[in-house]
Amino acid sequence: MYRILYFLFFLSYSRVICFSFSNSTKLCPHHQNVALLRLKQTFSVDVSASFAKTDTWKEDTDCCSWDGVTCNRVTSLVIGLDLSCSGLYGTIHSNSSLFLLPHLRRLNLAFNDFNKSSISAKFGQFRRMTHLNLSFSGFSGVIAPEISHLSNLVSLDLSIYSGLGLETSSFIALTQNLTKLQKLHLRGINVSSILPISLLNLSSLKSMDLSSCQLHGRFPDDDLQLPNLKVLKLKGNHDLSGNFPKFNESNSILLLDLSSTNFSGELPSSISILKSLESLDLSHCNFSGSIPLVLGKLTQITYLDLSRNQFDGEISNVFNRFRKVSVLDISSNSFRGQFIASLDNLTELSFLDLSNNKLEGVIPSHVKELSSLSSVHLSNNLFNGTIPSWLFSLPSLIELDLSHNKLNGHIDEFQSPSLESIDLSNNELDGPVPSSIFELVNLTYLQLSSNNLGGIVETDMFMNLENLVYLDLSYNILTLSNYNHSNCALPSLETLLLSSCDISEFPRFLCSQELLAFLDLSNNKIYGQLPKWAWNVGPLPSLICEMSYIEVLDFSNNNLSGLIPQCLGNFSKSFSVLDLRMNQLYGTIPKTFSKGNLIRNLDFNGNQLEGPLLRSLINCRRLQVLDLGNNRINDTFPHWLETLPELQVLILRSNRFHGHVRGSNFQFPFPKLRIMDLSRNGFSASLSKIYLKNFKAMMNATEDKMELKFMGEYSYRDSIMVTIKGFDFEFLSGRIPRELTSLTFLEVLNLSKNHLTGVIPRGNQFDSFTNNSYSGNIGLCGFPLSKKCVVDEAPQPPKEEEVESDTGFDWKVILMGYGCGLVVGLSIGCLVFLTRKPKWFVRMIEGDRHKKVATTLTLVISVIIWHVQR
Repeated sequence: MYRILYFLFFLSYSRVICFSFSNSTKLCPHHQNVALLRLKQTFSVDVSASFAKTDTWKEDTDCCSWDGVTCNRVTSLVIGLDLSCSGLYGTIHSNSSLFLLPHLRRLNLAFNDFNKSSISAKFGQFRRMTHLNLSFSGFSGVIAPEISHLSNLVSLDLSIYSGLGLETSSFIALTQNLTKLQKLHLRGINVSSILPISLLNLSSLKSMDLSSCQLHGRFPDDDLQLPNLKVLKLKGNHDLSGNFPKFNESNSILLLDLSSTNFSGELPSSISILKSLESLDLSHCNFSGSIPLVLGKLTQITYLDLSRNQFDGEISNVFNRFRKVSVLDISSNSFRGQFIASLDNLTELSFLDLSNNKLEGVIPSHVKELSSLSSVHLSNNLFNGTIPSWLFSLPSLIELDLSHNKLNGHIDEFQSPSLESIDLSNNELDGPVPSSIFELVNLTYLQLSSNNLGGIVETDMFMNLENLVYLDLSYNILTLSNYNHSNCALPSLETLLLSSCDISEFPRFLCSQELLAFLDLSNNKIYGQLPKWAWNVGPLPSLICEMSYIEVLDFSNNNLSGLIPQCLGNFSKSFSVLDLRMNQLYGTIPKTFSKGNLIRNLDFNGNQLEGPLLRSLINCRRLQVLDLGNNRINDTFPHWLETLPELQVLILRSNRFHGHVRGSNFQFPFPKLRIMDLSRNGFSASLSKIYLKNFKAMMNATEDKMELKFMGEYSYRDSIMVTIKGFDFEFLSGRIPRELTSLTFLEVLNLSKNHLTGVIPRGNQFDSFTNNSYSGNIGLCGFPLSKKCVVDEAPQPPKEEEVESDTGFDWKVILMGYGCGLVVGLSIGCLVFLTRKPKWFVRMIEGDRHKKVATTLTLVISVIIWHVQR
């Protein structure tokens, strides 16, 4: 009995002793408690932060119990502070109470916002520190060299998106003093003054991330003397060149990322020694040649990205050896051959991208055991045959892109409920649209355009697709029905492309699409007036003129009539493109274009618009294309358009413009103009010389700079075809302007059968033109005609200083005149403002979605067409 009581007493007493000892060791010194509370007061906390660690920091409590604080078990001194991802905002000054914690060994302030604070020299006083992480926290300026005093550092992460720099002397001191360093992450820091060879001086390193550091020069060709290195990231250093790095057999590297650099050459066979390699990213480089078979020896690979290089040759069987690979991307190369053999060996595969190669043949019909495969991208190849059924039944499939191939046959029913994106466009598929598509409730992107799909698609079928953002059914032989039912609501829809869908009335269900930004109803059979509900404020809840997100409207090539709604000038803050060409609209152009609008393209060609050209267009400061051709506009030359800084295309042909074509006193008229068509109007006199002298964009444009950028992450393709054959022109009169000799791009000139007089200018291409260029102008004289001029009128080649040095074109061009009458002036080429394929969108780019699609509109040929009627 006594033994039991004694045992219970001892147990109780020992608990008290342990509890007391525990409490005494966890009480941090008062001055450190105060220092931490003062540190907390210097920051505000973002209310959206998921977990603000400083919320637990309270007075009269032990700081060793606070979130993010670690104390020494014996001394109770604060040795660790982790405030990462705490939503802190404020500035860390050199007198911050943070520096009153000299015993810190670990400090993590990552992913906060310290408002462009500098990395103070005071950080160099933490001599005991082993781990320092200040990444992505808004520091800026030059990193204090005192950071190299932290000789006990094992891990240093100063990564940032931009704004930090490290001087050469500081980096050299860092490599000399931090001999224990195993992790060095300086992503985004400007170290452009550092030579690549100096990166090899930290033999203790296990992980080095110098991504996007503006490194340049050649990476060392010698063997890497970094025996402990496991991770090497050099991505985003676009001016860093070299061959594939040389490793020796002692290296056991796990991750190598050279993406978006200028590394080049063939992959060496020595790559096979990297048998521990798990992740290899060589995307966006300049590697070339065939893939060595020894690459297949890297059996531990889980991530392999060779996309956007210049690899070629037959696609080898090497890829089916990667039994552990989950991501395989060899897109945008020049691989040839058949589909990867024995794909079902890759049982861990989740992402497959073979797009933009030259692969051909059929896609294998018997593939099993790919239960993890979530993304399949095979677009822009030469695959043919039918789509195998296994692609429709992958249980984890989220993305399927088979576009731009030669696939044919029917589309099977989908059995992958997780599908979010389907692109089967630009193939030869036929048959109906599978009904199972309309049950894919997670679907956000559906692109079926440019096939031979037939049958009837009722708009009610889409009612379950509440997450659908992008829908393109254009250019099939489908018939859209029930489109006048207003109960078909797609609440997430932003892009709707229904070109050539046999639509005869304006779809009423559009009235409920509040987020709609891109709408293409071109090449249908829509007739009659635009309905009032589509434009005017009325009882319906959501009308087009109230759609604040709309960016593109294309109603071209229909039979629409009536007035153009005035609201088009200001109804959407993001409105960029309006295409109403080839309809039967009448009245005037809207006069409500507000200041600050984002309109870049206005196309009213081929309607019955009348009246003067209203000056509210001057508010369209971003306007790049204005096509008013083939209307009935009656006005003088709109010289006030010459102040539009971005205007590149101006088409006024076949209207009732009249009077002189004269500019104002604006110093640089039409600074970016490349296409001007004034033909078939009633203009008189001559084209202002100031225009000929100042069409700099025409004279200096090069193909790589001739881009019209529309709408950021989306693209709109436009066409402006200016034909110059068979016009019923009258005659030109007067002298040939000497300024034309500055246009060194001219290859052929035809000014025949006019009433031109005076001396033919000399110089540049004018010296190469023949008699035929000027025949039928009895008032002309001088070379190359046999008729000589009076001696004092004889032309001389212009002095060299008179010919502007920057007027040389880079294109071969042709000026042609046909038939009775004359096309005059200057025509540079046949004129195609990009061949229009009415599918005028490229799919949206979601973040870093494996491949980017160009979002530019390239202007191929410049032109001026000038015609004078008498």
